[in-house]
Amino acid sequence: MRVLHVTPCFPPTWAYGGVPRVVYALARAQVAAGMQVRVWTTDAFDAERRSGQPDRYELDGIEVIVTRLASNRLAWQHQLYLPTSRPPLDNIDVIHLHAHRHLLNWLAFRAAAGRPVVQTPNGTLPRIERKQGIKVLWDKCFDGDVPRRADRVVAVSKAEVRQLLAAGVAADRIARVPNPVDLGEFESLPPRGAFRAARGLGGGPIVAYLGQVSPRKGVDHLVAAFAHGALAPATLVVAGAARGMSVPSAPGVVFTGTLEGRERLALLADADVVAYPSSDEVFGLVPFEGLLAGAPVVVGDDCGCGELIVEAGAGLLSRHGDVDGLRSAIRRLLEDRVVAEAMVERGRRYVAQHLAPARVAADYTALYEDACRP
Repeated sequence: MRVLHVTPCFPPTWAYGGVPRVVYALARAQVAAGMQVRVWTTDAFDAERRSGQPDRYELDGIEVIVTRLASNRLAWQHQLYLPTSRPPLDNIDVIHLHAHRHLLNWLAFRAAAGRPVVQTPNGTLPRIERKQGIKVLWDKCFDGDVPRRADRVVAVSKAEVRQLLAAGVAADRIARVPNPVDLGEFESLPPRGAFRAARGLGGGPIVAYLGQVSPRKGVDHLVAAFAHGALAPATLVVAGAARGMSVPSAPGVVFTGTLEGRERLALLADADVVAYPSSDEVFGLVPFEGLLAGAPVVVGDDCGCGELIVEAGAGLLSRHGDVDGLRSAIRRLLEDRVVAEAMVERGRRYVAQHLAPARVAADYTALYEDACRP
């Protein structure tokens, strides 16, 4: 089977969040399973730069085709990706769209010409957080009908199933498949203490947040939990790109910007707790990556991320905006390492059993084959 993944961002682009990481892990697993995999993406990279990738190249057996953006600034500031080429649909059996409200999906869907279309919105379907009026207009003018007309729409958690049903997606076209977590990335972690030494963080515990810094991610609440030395001698390390808000500053808080590669893994290896107090988070890769690196997690309780962590028995939940509750959960994990280590072990088993890329790729193969049936 020959699949085209459509995503506005793909490695080495990490500043745009978790979708590039998800697509990469899935595509690699599909190649390993013998599938022919192509990715159509853009040259987006971060606020100032483009990726610099060639128009066509191969990465781990994945054929990657890059369309240049008409404006890098519009992509970063408004998530308005303006491709300058058409989707490469030659010799493709299934089109797999990732995320929602971008022109690559709209173009690929309308050029499908009878090929089955699968979409994985990954939490981007509801009109939440920023630019809600623009999202309404976008849905009327462009791809608002795609989730309701795609052959299959994938929810990564029960919470996203509810989102899809509320948006009018027919129940018989919704499948639940979790996101893959790249187990191989965590087989050889940097030595513990490497990040701490490189950043001069001393000997106190490290609480890590990795991800975009935007209003719904709860970073401001996390910083507030550290105010007035309430969690001293712990240090909060915030690693991610700021989008739609500035990074709050406070004593005991270190902002690194986006971390990539081994430096990112070094932070996870040194973290004593990974905190992810987001709202409307249908999955959340970072908490599971933290567990693989040995760190217990605190996550928001209002959506799919908390649902999955409870299912795994692998962390503590905090209500979004409850600074006292967030502080208390972090303190508990820092102080009770027996409980923390038990959560980590349960989390690692859960990831291996349910989120391994080979397992997720097999689920998608079955989904593609079902979508291809007349």
